[in-house]
Amino acid sequence: MLSTKSISHEEYLKKKRNKKLWRWSIVLFLIILIIGITSYLSHRPEVRISKIELNGGILVTQVDVESKSLIYMYGSYLWLFPRNNAFWYPHDALEQYLVETFKRIDTIKIHRKGLQTLVVDIKERKPFAIWCNSPKVSTTTPTMEDGSEDCYFIDQNSTIFAKAPNFSGDAYFKYYGLISVTDDSPIGKEYIASITEFNEISDFVSKTKELSIRPLYLLAKDNGEFSLVLSGGGEIYFDMKESLSNIGQNLEALLKTSVFASTTGDLPVEYIDLRYGNKLFYKLK
Repeated sequence: MLSTKSISHEEYLKKKRNKKLWRWSIVLFLIILIIGITSYLSHRPEVRISKIELNGGILVTQVDVESKSLIYMYGSYLWLFPRNNAFWYPHDALEQYLVETFKRIDTIKIHRKGLQTLVVDIKERKPFAIWCNSPKVSTTTPTMEDGSEDCYFIDQNSTIFAKAPNFSGDAYFKYYGLISVTDDSPIGKEYIASITEFNEISDFVSKTKELSIRPLYLLAKDNGEFSLVLSGGGEIYFDMKESLSNIGQNLEALLKTSVFASTTGDLPVEYIDLRYGNKLFYKLK
């Protein structure tokens, strides 16, 4: 037979459990209520982004950016909270998505205007040169097997960002090599990963023009060496083992020697080899 004291203790524990259960039920109810109210309010059209404004776009258009952005923000978090809500739209992820989608975009900043509009400020990449995919390259003019070239614009940082039309003349300097011709598209890739190295090469090409040399295009080789093909069929060989500024000075000194001092027009050389420091080699035609 249970004592009165034992029954009282069991009743006390039962009441304590019931009180705790009741307390947790209230907490759970309040959590569900808050989530429900928040979900309801977050679906209100007054706080959902429905318009995109683009600033700075020329070839990247308002229509394309708005369409891609709204599609990217479509859907919900946990089936409860819309992704296009003005207070928690995926800001950083959206910026990254647009940069990856539109390769012409160089820099991007997104900010909110009111509760229904996003403003996308961009700066487009500017064409600096052209990269061409040509499996058959000669020392005169590189051509594709079908007689046409598949060329793309490169920006100042050597990023390939857009298909280039067919140009006549030398509106943009051409680069060849380094990127596999089997790739479906080179857009988004870099001709040279190091911006510093690409700028050095670009400066070296400019230096040759200052020396009255007429470079046609640059061919990069697999072993880290480069061939600058000249008008008239000559070539200048160099690599990046030494500063291209020093190599440019060596080339300038060579052209001041009696062999080349009186040269006018295209250089009468088969090649000039600048890969061995101060030891310069050349072969005349």
